[in-house]
Amino acid sequence: MTEENPGRVAHVEWHIYSASPLYSAEANSKWRMYPPPYQGGYATPWLWVDGKNRSYSIGPWENYILDQMDVPSDVGMTHLGTTYDSTSRSGEVQVEYYNSGSDTIRAAVQFAITEDSCHYRGSNGDSIHNAVLRDYVPNQNGTSITLPPGGTDTLTLAYSLNPSWNHDMVKLVLYLQNMTVQPDSSMPCYQGIASRVLAFVGVQEPRMFSTGDFRVQVGPNPCRTGCEFTLSGAAANGARISLYAPDGRLVSNVQTAGNRASWSRNGVARGVYMYRVTSGTARAQGKLVVTD
Repeated sequence: MTEENPGRVAHVEWHIYSASPLYSAEANSKWRMYPPPYQGGYATPWLWVDGKNRSYSIGPWENYILDQMDVPSDVGMTHLGTTYDSTSRSGEVQVEYYNSGSDTIRAAVQFAITEDSCHYRGSNGDSIHNAVLRDYVPNQNGTSITLPPGGTDTLTLAYSLNPSWNHDMVKLVLYLQNMTVQPDSSMPCYQGIASRVLAFVGVQEPRMFSTGDFRVQVGPNPCRTGCEFTLSGAAANGARISLYAPDGRLVSNVQTAGNRASWSRNGVARGVYMYRVTSGTARAQGKLVVTD
């Protein structure tokens, strides 16, 4: 289902038996946050879809997932940026949440780090496991947020990867979950995003970008109403700054007066845009994040 619906389905596989080399104590604790689903106890395999109990019977699992994909959500998530340093194997991820509904939402941001292509022959004969939970950040309880009607909140979460994990196979999965057990024994998930950690790299640019000809500073970034570009170096005066949408469409142009240029949002939609600075033969580029 994950491969057939890229960008719409993300899964986290919990290994909850301590004898398994893929065991995670946080996965075990997370699993037991749900009421015991099997005659007052717990059993595997078991599926929860968006926090809803979907039993041990594998046959209907696909339909449960397809049905849930058609359920609308009042919660939106915008990925603002992720950094990752392959030397320290650490970074930060920044996500904005917004509530378009009429009810206040009290929930927790669940940040799961998973790894694909983990080799271990389990009792069911499977030898390769994907989306294996490696860590919850900061733990299985998540980070609490409250979203009033029409409200937004932005979180920046630091993470690190264990040296034994293959970062080529690591995914970052973030989802917003109601941590209060509902009458139907569910803990509803409102929205989520997921991508490989290396695919995120470069989305968030440093505040200062430099070349041999000039340096470019952008602030604020992310911005809501606009930002200011400050250039330094021999090529700074009279530089042209062009902003492009992800599809390559030119959004706007501004030009520096002296070494500065102000950019006003003027109806530009939220998202991640690329800016390109040119002055003679000098070139620089980076990314600008626009939020609401």
